[in-house]
Amino acid sequence: MMYYEAQELACAILDLNCDDLVDEGRENEIEEALYEKFEIDMEQFIKIVEALLPFTPVVQAGLTGNKYHAFVKEKEGLMIVKQKVEEEGEK
Repeated sequence: MMYYEAQELACAILDLNCDDLVDEGRENEIEEALYEKFEIDMEQFIKIVEALLPFTPVVQAGLTGNKYHAFVKEKEGLMIVKQKVEEEGEK
């Protein structure tokens, strides 16, 4: 998982405007908000997200047809954090 994906997911959970915070160089506010709400830092958040990702629904990408486990922004229909589903025999 890329760090910026984790930031996007954290912002979605915390109802923060990630683009504004990143553009203004205020990324530290994301981690501060994570700590205030959950008492975890970004590194711990990433570990939790990676552990939960396989339990998310499978989503099929529109352009490629690839299947992913993903956290999705429902309103926009966009995958925030995704992990490709391993098909049988693909390891």
